[in-house]
Amino acid sequence: MGSEPIYDLIVVGSGAAGGIAAYVLAMRGLKVLCLEAGRMIDPAKDFYTHKYPFEWQFRGEGRPGQYGKLPQGMEWKIKEWTDHLYTVPQEDPYALAPGAKFTWTRLRAVGGRTLLWGRGVDRFGPLDFKPKSLQDGWGEDWPVTYEDVAPYFDSVEALIGVAAGSEEVFNTPTGKKLLPPFRPRCGELLIKKGAENLGIKVLSKPLAVLSRPYDGRPPCHYCGACGFGCDTRSRYSSLEVLLPKLQTLPNFTLRPNAAVHTVLMDPGTGKARGVTYIDTQDKLEYEAYGKAVVLAASMVESIRILLNSKNRDFPTGLANSSGTLGRYLMEHVAFNQIEGYLPQLAGRPSTNDDGPGESCLYIPRYNYGHKDKKKYLRGWRLDFYTGCDMGSGPGAALPGFGSAYKKKIKELYPARVTMGGYGEGLALKSNYLEIDPDGLRDRYGIPQVRFHTSAEYDHAFAILEEMYGQIEEILRASGVEILPYKKVAPYPLGSVTHEAGGCRMGDDPRNSVLDKWNRCHDVKNLLVVDASCFVTHPEKQITLTIMALAHRACDHLAEEYRLGNV
Repeated sequence: MGSEPIYDLIVVGSGAAGGIAAYVLAMRGLKVLCLEAGRMIDPAKDFYTHKYPFEWQFRGEGRPGQYGKLPQGMEWKIKEWTDHLYTVPQEDPYALAPGAKFTWTRLRAVGGRTLLWGRGVDRFGPLDFKPKSLQDGWGEDWPVTYEDVAPYFDSVEALIGVAAGSEEVFNTPTGKKLLPPFRPRCGELLIKKGAENLGIKVLSKPLAVLSRPYDGRPPCHYCGACGFGCDTRSRYSSLEVLLPKLQTLPNFTLRPNAAVHTVLMDPGTGKARGVTYIDTQDKLEYEAYGKAVVLAASMVESIRILLNSKNRDFPTGLANSSGTLGRYLMEHVAFNQIEGYLPQLAGRPSTNDDGPGESCLYIPRYNYGHKDKKKYLRGWRLDFYTGCDMGSGPGAALPGFGSAYKKKIKELYPARVTMGGYGEGLALKSNYLEIDPDGLRDRYGIPQVRFHTSAEYDHAFAILEEMYGQIEEILRASGVEILPYKKVAPYPLGSVTHEAGGCRMGDDPRNSVLDKWNRCHDVKNLLVVDASCFVTHPEKQITLTIMALAHRACDHLAEEYRLGNV
């Protein structure tokens, strides 16, 4: 067993939360060790951003059977462009309880899942932090307010570079120092017109993509391949934006290929004193020591570390005196998109509509109130996509064969429209994870998790049904010809990679794991700053809030360290 000197702080993970945590702490002058389970990435070699399907042996889909049966929602992530980055489940399986479904997306590499993400960065609003007291009395409030987090939204937006509009609507605030929004595509403007004829507001989508040069990084060049990486640093990832700043600091150490599996405790003080990890290259176990530990390994991994760190004082998992560790897992209510086409755009010449690799407009939540009419809690947002992209367009979904069929595909290709959305997912005690009781271990010998989760509950079905109806209404008002589709059950938790909860914040140690500064109630020098700290899961995308909370927690931790309170 190896050992090393004592660091001021150990940060576990280098993605959305870990990158911010390491940056904030190191920039405050603290000696930081960042442990990442995955390898170092070279964007020039590891990102295939400009490789088209016809250039791959299996057209980008991989050799038949290569990935096994992928969980729902993972089939669009693991492709020939990305299969060397993601963990393929059949190669390193996790466990599911009978009847359970969970799509666990693992990307073990420096930068974590910020290497491949949707880049949407809308802010949580005031009602999202206090839904019990300000909306409907259900569930729990966060121990922080929007006003507490707002300065850190500002800081993160300035650090990562966000293109967005200045207009905001009720409970969807926007920043004040943003880059210009991206110009909408033709089809998006037609959807905007149709929605606004119904009195529904359409806003510029806030994206962590540069619309002009910023902080020494070039603007987006509209290749549309953000889902495969970015070789120009034009979209945010902690690998390409924060790591270059950190690596110039003598007080920062990055150790890739270090799979942390337990937190070390000092029995005399009751404090965390470091972590144990497996070197994924030599397969040996090592220890690293620090005066405080910050877990930012992603929701599942941080919870797994705490559960695997059980001891005599915490027999059901470290910092689990409340019994809530691993419970109240959440995800957006998600479902299939509705597809159609805009007749007025049919037959137009094909144009490059890739843009910033995402839609430039979206529909924020607008269904506030009406408690007497709704059969579900809270609300949802809608996203829509139009124009020519790497796919074949709506014509390919129609029956046909031969030259007439090809002509139809070509005709409808520039007229494509799809619309979907996210609804608020509820924090249910019945959705939880545990260490697999049958002894399943991962490829490094670390005890693996088992999920007890279902997305199919009454609220989810009710909110999904209304979202289908609202999408149809907006599309028809925009003149879209809707293609036949089948309504589906809510997608499994984790399917859109927005999973959260399981180590939630709260003022009461009896029903929460963390306090308002993301410190474990039971172990004050142990913090958890990734999405596992979430109390609720509103319709908004979660990454900006993850980063803002990590910034806030580590800012406070650095100050406590300066005062000698760690």
